[in-house]
Amino acid sequence: MTREHDAFLFVYFANGDGPDVEQIRFAVSDGPDPTQWWVLADGSPVLRSDVGEGGARDPFVLRDRRTGRFHLLATDLRAVPDGDWARAVRHGSRSLVVWHSDDFVHWSEPQLTPIAPPNAGNAWAPKAVWDDGEQRWLVFFAAALYAEEDSRESATHQRILVARTDDFTSFGPAEVALDRGHDVIDAAYLQAGDAWYRFSADSLSDDPTIRSQHVSQEVGSDPTAGDFTLVANEIDAHALRRGEGPAPFSGLDGDGHYLLVDEFELRGYQLFHAQDPSTGSWRHLADARLPPGARHGSVLPITAAERDRLITTFGATRA
Repeated sequence: MTREHDAFLFVYFANGDGPDVEQIRFAVSDGPDPTQWWVLADGSPVLRSDVGEGGARDPFVLRDRRTGRFHLLATDLRAVPDGDWARAVRHGSRSLVVWHSDDFVHWSEPQLTPIAPPNAGNAWAPKAVWDDGEQRWLVFFAAALYAEEDSRESATHQRILVARTDDFTSFGPAEVALDRGHDVIDAAYLQAGDAWYRFSADSLSDDPTIRSQHVSQEVGSDPTAGDFTLVANEIDAHALRRGEGPAPFSGLDGDGHYLLVDEFELRGYQLFHAQDPSTGSWRHLADARLPPGARHGSVLPITAAERDRLITTFGATRA
């Protein structure tokens, strides 16, 4: 059987405190092997945001099979150098930065696209999932929600919202998809067989009195279903001091499934593998050669022609 895709595109932002770390970088895998990567454009940003807050974090890239177009969504946030997270969750951007492309090489200008409701303090870490039933895209993101009369002197917890779109130029009303009464961010989804796995940076540990800084995994029948149950908490804790920004994806050669977890402000992304995700047991691939300092992003399967075009256009160096 001929394989549809031959490699992966990895989009991410960078560790550090330099002036352009919060911009979008690209890498491509060494064929179907996601443990070996080529960094494009010598590690410089391929896409830059000059709209909204002027920073673009947590990029998510997708292929719309209906149109053949590619879309890249990112958090509209500049946290460097002031690191004012209090402002970011109370009075941050309620929009996403969005780019569109027909070939991964030529991209539209960045567009600031509202997605969160007026009572939201932020809109973070978008992830898009195609819904066969609705024939629309579901875009999940994290936001803090405040009452209309709230002065926002104190932050409220982050929850996961979902909005629907046909074209990524506008979004329908956002609804709460997951609210646990404590911070949950970075929800990401992996379909394996008939099951959907949800990964999130959940602040719960196995001890409900202790907050965590690691990634949890659940399983459900559908991304919007209310039947998700816990597979395991802190699935990255055996290898990382802390983790967020989970980015799951399936292998191309039937070699199971992969998960990137951002050991934020430390080593950045680290790669994990599980042949069967239902176990909740993920092996740390410590020898994987990832782009240096890569942080919270996403991975998309691409063809050999698309990979070659990216390398020819931007140039590539071994990670």
